[in-house]
Amino acid sequence: MFDRGGEATLSPSVRRWLIRLTVGPLLCVLVHLVVFKHVPVPLTPLMLIRLAQGEGLHHDWVPLSEMSPHLARAVIASEDNRFCEHSGIDWDAFGDVFEEARAGGRLRGASTISMQTVKNLYLWPGRSYVRKVLEAGLVYGLESAWDKERIIEVYLNIAEMGPGVYGVEAASQHHFGRSASQLSFVQAASLAAILPSPRLRDPTHRNRAMGSRVGRIRRSVRTLGPMLDCVPAAKGPVQFERGPPPSPESEPEVELESESGSPPEPELEPKAKDNFPEHLTPRKKGRRRSRSKRRRRNQGR
Repeated sequence: MFDRGGEATLSPSVRRWLIRLTVGPLLCVLVHLVVFKHVPVPLTPLMLIRLAQGEGLHHDWVPLSEMSPHLARAVIASEDNRFCEHSGIDWDAFGDVFEEARAGGRLRGASTISMQTVKNLYLWPGRSYVRKVLEAGLVYGLESAWDKERIIEVYLNIAEMGPGVYGVEAASQHHFGRSASQLSFVQAASLAAILPSPRLRDPTHRNRAMGSRVGRIRRSVRTLGPMLDCVPAAKGPVQFERGPPPSPESEPEVELESESGSPPEPELEPKAKDNFPEHLTPRKKGRRRSRSKRRRRNQGR
């Protein structure tokens, strides 16, 4: 359609359809945010997509108050250090990523926990500029409607934690055979460590890479301190070690704490060892001593 001046115009019917296509989804999102501000989220688009692809669906909702407090703190330390401070988008991290990409570095994501929650609630998997624009627009609505505790609670309950496994309760049962409320710090950090690639990583694998990731999360939790105040604190102080924190170069990959939060003993009892993944148990140091004995014997000859 063209007006008298020759400029293109839209017919009233087309305008009405465009308004419906724009306002309709926004109203649905608004209603969803109001309803699920207090009600558990039963399903997400990703769960339905994976189910249609033939995967299972293991998802058990648990309130944040019934999760191990180590979970929220470990996930923030791993995924989004400034979660408690930003309003949905971490512009500092976004600027760092932009500068790295412009300098020719590898393009990496700068998604916050709030943005990942929006993606899981309303959008689809995969990477595209269209999805990123929608994600950035919706995240401010999420931050306005929900407080930080609700956002992290929903995220921990709907995040993909493995093929067909969603949320920390299903993941805890699947990987460790226990409830999310019973996870130690190391187990919680192991789950947080798989979140960038939950379909490829296993928190129970015995390897150096997983131990290194858990070690970094532990150091980050200790460093963040008050920046974790928007989530429940662990019951009693979690003491990672005595004295001032050593430098990362001199620090072991993983340092276990007991369930009570006290510093680790030189040797754990068998019962205590069962509380942690096998790949995170302390390493024995007998090899170096046996080596020195052989050297002494050779020198005596």
